[in-house]
Amino acid sequence: MSAGSSADADRDALKRAAAEAAVELVEDGMIVGLGTGSTAAFAVDALARRHRQGLRFLGIPTSEQTAVQAREAGIPLTSFAEHQQIDLTIDGADEVERGTLNLIKGLGGALLREKIVAAASRRLAIIVDGAKLVDRLGARTPVPVEVLAFGLEATQASLEMLGASARLRLVPTGDPFVTDSANRILDCSFGPIADPARLEERIGRVVGVVESGLFISRADPVFVADAAGVHRLDSARAHRGSPPILVVMGVSGSGKSTIAEELAARLGWSFEEGDALHPETNVAKMHAGIPLTDSDRQPWLERVAAWIDGQRAKKQPGIITCSALKRSYRQIIIGDRPEVRLVYLRGDRDLIAQRLAGRKGHFMQTSLLRSQIDTLEEPGPEEDPLTVDVEPPASQVAETIIRLLGTSATTSQSVATPRRIE
Repeated sequence: MSAGSSADADRDALKRAAAEAAVELVEDGMIVGLGTGSTAAFAVDALARRHRQGLRFLGIPTSEQTAVQAREAGIPLTSFAEHQQIDLTIDGADEVERGTLNLIKGLGGALLREKIVAAASRRLAIIVDGAKLVDRLGARTPVPVEVLAFGLEATQASLEMLGASARLRLVPTGDPFVTDSANRILDCSFGPIADPARLEERIGRVVGVVESGLFISRADPVFVADAAGVHRLDSARAHRGSPPILVVMGVSGSGKSTIAEELAARLGWSFEEGDALHPETNVAKMHAGIPLTDSDRQPWLERVAAWIDGQRAKKQPGIITCSALKRSYRQIIIGDRPEVRLVYLRGDRDLIAQRLAGRKGHFMQTSLLRSQIDTLEEPGPEEDPLTVDVEPPASQVAETIIRLLGTSATTSQSVATPRRIE
């Protein structure tokens, strides 16, 4: 066996191991999304074996290729006409961003159907070998963008205006690659992507674009196989209450807004600046250097709680900044809301004072720092905070928070109770 063949065999063994781990998530009665590509094919094989052993489930394939494989393997298939909600989808990925678990998919040509299936799934389990992990999406792989054939050249020019080097995907004969939906694919190289959620949104606004291969805040969990074995990575969304809402707290000058904006950009979650919810009377007081009283803060805290409840009602993750200095304040905004997680930004007083002194145009006066520090009641273990030091750069602090969220995820949570298949 040549060195190249041996390396391919080793890589296939890793993919198969990751697929076997993911398939263990499938339970009797589930509707299962079946991914496309060489890695997902190993999952289909593993599911077929489990079906022969007595596990009962129905599959919804993400491509004609996968549908053929599943039928030949004896997996019973269904469609969205019968089942609009999928319990679990198992698929591969071309790149997985460490920490966020954001993805690039679509090198196999099925990104549109893969995203439709992922969007309809309660959970999306991703299987990869270790070579697919990257620090930033786009570092090695272009972003596939599915586009209409009509006006393709104009669409390509619009994507290049976003900073892409866009190339039409071809088959070996030199003809354009045609997707299962009769569209074309432009492979768009952006280099390392700092804000993948914003890029996904900007690509989506281009007329002629059908869908992109950026999968933001969808994967959970990711199974990674390498020489050391199979590792499970859990998303920041995997939380005691899901989807999570983060309250980023700390005294003024701790960097709440900057860090929360960095988190929102990396995770693709909604962000609200808590200070913007202050009544005008509070803003006027702080402009004048007058400390706020508990009665001053009450309507503000109620507005923060209302924003949190709005995200809960929409079942959407979110991030909001709030000084939340006292336990009584945190009881108002967090209380018994299981989705809410407290992120406490802790820093040295001199460092924070220095940052406050350099801040321009904010209504919070430097003279009020002493009153904030005197008021601060640091969260204790019973509040289950994620406590991080604010001395490093904001991007590094955000990376730490994302890592801690994944590490502290409730990995034992089960997929929603599957429907019974008659």
